[in-house]
Amino acid sequence: MHIFRDATLEDLNALLAIEEESFDGDRLSATNFKYAITKSHGALKVILVNKVIAGYILVLFHRGTSLGRIYSIAISKGHQGQGLAKKLMLLAEKVGLEHSCSYLRLEVKRTNKGAISLYEKLGYKEFKIKHDYYEDHQDALCYEKRIRKAPLKAKRNIPYYQQTTDFTCGPSALMMALRFLRPKIKLNQELELDLWREATTIYMASGHGGCGPHGIALAAANRGLKTEIYINRKSSLFTDTVRDKKKKQVIELVQSNFEKKLKEVGVKTHFKNYGISKIREIIEGGGLALVLISAYRLTETKVPHWIVITNIDDEFIYFNDPDLKDNQDKVDNINIPVGIDEFEKMAKYGSGQLKCVISLFP
Repeated sequence: MHIFRDATLEDLNALLAIEEESFDGDRLSATNFKYAITKSHGALKVILVNKVIAGYILVLFHRGTSLGRIYSIAISKGHQGQGLAKKLMLLAEKVGLEHSCSYLRLEVKRTNKGAISLYEKLGYKEFKIKHDYYEDHQDALCYEKRIRKAPLKAKRNIPYYQQTTDFTCGPSALMMALRFLRPKIKLNQELELDLWREATTIYMASGHGGCGPHGIALAAANRGLKTEIYINRKSSLFTDTVRDKKKKQVIELVQSNFEKKLKEVGVKTHFKNYGISKIREIIEGGGLALVLISAYRLTETKVPHWIVITNIDDEFIYFNDPDLKDNQDKVDNINIPVGIDEFEKMAKYGSGQLKCVISLFP
């Protein structure tokens, strides 16, 4: 007889004992378990056999998206071989669906043949290898399963690049697109900062200036990409929250200069209240789309943020997010699925509901 329940702080000793006997390294600590139980955006479930904790599974949810991650699973040695790992994996799918997840992802050591066999039997598909990932320098195989069934078009593997500063999301999103459309381009911090210098608005409400659609589009065009801008207003951008008049004048002057240069190189700017259909048109036409979103639904910070769209189907938009937080892994930020209705809300910034899309073609 077995039962599932949420882990509690009273389970810490049992969880740590299972962790100790299950893993030689990369173990979760008492602090990790406490956070998972009390604060994390996830679910820590235990399985009991005859009232004894026999194993656990920790599932984390990617805020604002339809993605869940099986962060850790372990069964005590005395209860192995009883099919409990499979039961916990199926429970994770149920929990994921309850939290509106459509995908679950996980990592596993290349040498853990038993776990790999289980995951593959459950329908998980390998999609990436992370070399030298664990403390013992073993590789991690990354697996994914779509738990909410619907037809899915083949994904495009857009190279990933993590922004190295708080203000270079735009250049970093562009770099991913450049590498996909121009495979010989090398992605490094030098290019990231060069693009920022080319595309920056100089100022923002505070801190270093970010990059608007005009500067990013110009940088893309200067590197040989066919580029167009879709934006829902003609007025100056990112000045609504800038109180300093001199800073506001600089931002407006920079935008005006970008607009002149865009005309010179033949980049069209379309002023319309575009919708998902425009993004779909770009992706299905073989291009890529950079989209400005409000980061609030991902990180609860009210800042503009650039992402690169990797695919779209009937239910979801998929994107790479260059902003990798300390508690995240690259696998969490690649091909992130977000429901189309949710993305419509995400793809607007500020009180003025600014919407921007940059289309990129080879």
